[in-house]
Amino acid sequence: MNKTIYTVSGGCVLCGTCQSVCPADAVELGTDGARIAPARCIGCGKCMDNCPVEVIEPELQSPNEPSHDG
Repeated sequence: MNKTIYTVSGGCVLCGTCQSVCPADAVELGTDGARIAPARCIGCGKCMDNCPVEVIEPELQSPNEPSHDG
């Protein structure tokens, strides 16, 4: 079964809203923008719903696809 995870495209303004609303603590803020850890993302969509610049998008991840949680 595929899992919905969320990714951040270019244009993140580092406001931290996504990080503050994430119940799974899956969002990390770096110098080049927010990053959502697929292994921790529970697919709730709160990050996307609350992003003021609308740069977070859903993505389907296959169960066989490795997570890039480095």
